[in-house]
Amino acid sequence: MLIWAIASILPAFLWMIYFYRSDRYAPEPKKLVARTFLVGALVGAAMVFSLKELPFYASILTLSVFIAPVTEETAKFLCVRWTVYDRKEFDEPVDGMVYATAAALGFASVENIIYVLNSWASGGAETGVLVLAGRSVLSVPAHALFSSLWGLALGWHKKRKTLRSALLVVLGLMGGMVLHGLFNYLATENLFGGLIFLSLMAIAWRGVFLLTRRALKPNVPKDVKATE
Repeated sequence: MLIWAIASILPAFLWMIYFYRSDRYAPEPKKLVARTFLVGALVGAAMVFSLKELPFYASILTLSVFIAPVTEETAKFLCVRWTVYDRKEFDEPVDGMVYATAAALGFASVENIIYVLNSWASGGAETGVLVLAGRSVLSVPAHALFSSLWGLALGWHKKRKTLRSALLVVLGLMGGMVLHGLFNYLATENLFGGLIFLSLMAIAWRGVFLLTRRALKPNVPKDVKATE
């Protein structure tokens, strides 16, 4: 079981390396990113055990499309807002994306463990491997992509602190919730549809990230060597 748990965490860890290395001009302190990842994992564990005690009468589809996106994106947002937002290292819009994905992937790692272990216990090793493979390329990066929307907005707000930037944070959070719910619906109804949706999201995220990084490039210190 320990091997399965480690294997379940590994995809989130590898995706974290990818997102972290995307910020090559002024990378965030590794310890701070790791702490945000850990806080996201702890919050994810707390939510899972808390929700088990609540009497839900909604259908599985309602839970996955409406309740889960709202509660999960809010929880991940609070992880960043309460733990790292006020730090001096958090000083660029791209930083918001990095810390948002860290919290999201920490959250996803706990969720992954639960799904994979449950699948392994109920369906055997083959089922566990299939669930692990599917979630590694779908659900785990999806958590990061959806949270990066409000993460970028939070980064802009930290830099500007205006009413418009505050509204942008609200819109980013709502956008993450809507896309999260849409992905859950598509993945539940048609796994291929969920994969196509997530692929388009990844392309859009990469485009926004590159545009944001290019806009900030003139502000990069001269002693920071950027490699493309």
